Amino acid sequence: MSANEKPAIGVIGEVDVKNMHIQTAEREERILTSEATACGVVAVCAGGGNRRLFESLGAACIEGGQTMNPSTAEIVSAIEALPAREAVVLPNNKNVILAAEQAVGASARPARLVPTRSVQAGLGAMVAFDPNRSAEENVAEMEAAAAGVRSGAVTRASRDAVVGELAVEEGQFLGLLEGEPVAAGPVLQPVAREILEQLLEQGADVLTILAGENAEGLDDLVAFVQEQHPELEVEVHDGGQPHYPLLFGAE
Repeated sequence: MSANEKPAIGVIGEVDVKNMHIQTAEREERILTSEATACGVVAVCAGGGNRRLFESLGAACIEGGQTMNPSTAEIVSAIEALPAREAVVLPNNKNVILAAEQAVGASARPARLVPTRSVQAGLGAMVAFDPNRSAEENVAEMEAAAAGVRSGAVTRASRDAVVGELAVEEGQFLGLLEGEPVAAGPVLQPVAREILEQLLEQGADVLTILAGENAEGLDDLVAFVQEQHPELEVEVHDGGQPHYPLLFGAE
C-alpha cells in the first residue's frame, strides 16, 4: 500500500456504524410495535379521583368537563401518544363531543368515538373495554355498556332560571336526571335524595356515587339508599370533580 492510499477499513467502519444505527432503530420500532396494545382509550374527565378511576381501567386521561373543554388539538395529541395501534375516545360530556369528533377525524392514528355524555357513562363504558380487541369491536361493546348507565347529578345553579315547572334561584342546589333539571332547593340532601329516588325507580343492581368538591352528608345518603333499596350494591368513590358535589350512576 502506497503512502497516498487510505486504508479501506475506515470506510467500512463508517458503513457498519450507519447500518448499526439503522438496525437499532428498526429493532426499537419492532419492540414498540410488539409491545403496543391493539387499542387504547383517551377519556376526558375532571377531578383527581375520577382520573384515577379511569386510569385503573386502562384509559389515558386529559382534563376537561362542563366548564373547561379540551381543544381538538389536545385530544389529538393524547390519541397519538397512546402505546396502541388504534384508539377510542370518551368525551364524557355533551360539550366535548364535537371536539372529540374532530379529533378522531384529524388523528394520524385510527380512532373511533363513543359519544358518552357523562363521567358515569364513561366509567360504564370502560368496564367493557378490552385492549386486545380492535377499536371497532370495543366501540360496539362500550356503547352498549354506556347505554346501560342512567346518570344523575347535583350541582349549583349559576343563575335564577325557570325550566318547565321548575324554578331555581342562583346558588341553590340543582338536581339533574340524564342532564335535565328535575329538582332544586337550598339544601343538598333533599335534592340528592329526590334525584336518587327518580334514578332508581326503574330498578338497578349497582349504584355508583362520585363525591365531588363540597360533598356533604355522604354517610347519611348511603344509609338512606340502603334502607330504601337493601338489595342494591352501593359504591362510593372520591371523584374530586368541581361544580358537581354529587354524581350518580345506576346500572
